[in-house]
Amino acid sequence: MSENTARRLRIGIGMTIILMALLILYTLYRTPAPWGWHVARAAALFGYSTIFLTILSNEYMREMKKLFGRPFLRVHHILSVVGLILIVVHPITVALVTKDISAFIPRFDSFSLFLTLGGRPALYLFMAAALAAVLRRRIKNVWRSIHWLNYVAFSLAFVHSWLLGANVSHGLFKFIWPAMFAIALIVFVHKRLQQRQVRKA
Repeated sequence: MSENTARRLRIGIGMTIILMALLILYTLYRTPAPWGWHVARAAALFGYSTIFLTILSNEYMREMKKLFGRPFLRVHHILSVVGLILIVVHPITVALVTKDISAFIPRFDSFSLFLTLGGRPALYLFMAAALAAVLRRRIKNVWRSIHWLNYVAFSLAFVHSWLLGANVSHGLFKFIWPAMFAIALIVFVHKRLQQRQVRKA
């Protein structure tokens, strides 16, 4: 990758992130709600988007150094930490607004309810995947299998936001949100195929 190509990609990525942030803020502005709910929704929207970027970075491990002047793991970990903080802020804010800690408790009454409130189990799966990455040197080969839970958690978060969210099933997000989910699934399949090829080799 030439320096000119890397520079153009950095500009494109930066503009995309800025436009996405502006779209999220505009969507929140167009959805009147008390400030507490705005904070909860903003944390969820920005958190989901950041975790999407974390997943997408897996597809460009070699290019990361050239694009940002930092190793892949450093960029990946920064995104992971920011995304995890944001998705933790979401249920904390919901619990504070509603004065109810059930925002942290998964529901298993029915499969439909489990998916609608899928953000709850997704939170713990994201945490487990992050912890596995931190402990990867100790748990060795097992950590990677646990880390794949990120994709399960991301899927649950998508379904939760689509069924329950007041913002993502309307307007431009009606197209952007499923597209992000589809791209994440493509990355997952591609990485799995790469791993199989490495094992066969």
